[in-house]
Amino acid sequence: MRARPIRRNIYLPVVRFGVADSDWFTVLLISCAGYLAPVPFGITVLYVPLQMWTWLLATAGSIAFFNYIRIGRKPCWLQHKLKALFFHHRQHRAIPNGRKRAFTRSWILNNEAAHGWLRSDPQSARSSSTLILLDHNSRIQEAIEERWNESLLMTN
Repeated sequence: MRARPIRRNIYLPVVRFGVADSDWFTVLLISCAGYLAPVPFGITVLYVPLQMWTWLLATAGSIAFFNYIRIGRKPCWLQHKLKALFFHHRQHRAIPNGRKRAFTRSWILNNEAAHGWLRSDPQSARSSSTLILLDHNSRIQEAIEERWNESLLMTN
């Protein structure tokens, strides 16, 4: 059989004016909203109806926005930024190569601590205080759960 030419980047999105084909529906919706918003007012600017100006600005603005979030950014950059803005960092993991420093787990001890011996360096004092705090926190959580269970049993 003869070798056929193969398109290398077949799974990449088709891009027109810097906007991926999956984003053109959103550009169309924004453009239609920009066109229809000033229609009830009937205003003209330079003898041209206002909806023509707003349509042009909405289309150009949406294309510029999608170019901004796509060019030079990693995939799903905007979704990650919005999640980071609206949700607490403990609900969603950090992006692997993000700007934030990785969470350091200094309270995890080595194998000697698993056998009951603490290390003699300053970090062991810090880790032992952390272990005390974690134990205290778990006791509080258990007490809260018991209190909730009692109140649920009484309401039935």
